[in-house]
Amino acid sequence: MKGYVFGLLYMESWAWYEEYLPATAKLINDHGGSYLASGVKPEMQEGDEQPSAYVLLEFPDLLSAQKWYEDPEYKPLIDLRNSGGRSEIYIFPGVTPQ
Repeated sequence: MKGYVFGLLYMESWAWYEEYLPATAKLINDHGGSYLASGVKPEMQEGDEQPSAYVLLEFPDLLSAQKWYEDPEYKPLIDLRNSGGRSEIYIFPGVTPQ
């Protein structure tokens, strides 16, 4: 069963992004993951605060997604990303095809 990571970003500054993106993309790839969707200002249907950006990642399984997030090389990148604002990151399993 595939594993997914969904993130909502609420940014005040994007100064971190140029350094963050290539290093994070490499780690995602190293853990077998790939980008399914990413962009800015998603069309908000419900909620109280408009996210600045979103990302949806797919991994071969839930454990791979968790290992990517917990990778010691990713910790400084999390801190870098959070220097621009705040994020909500969710890790969850896919569904078994019927």
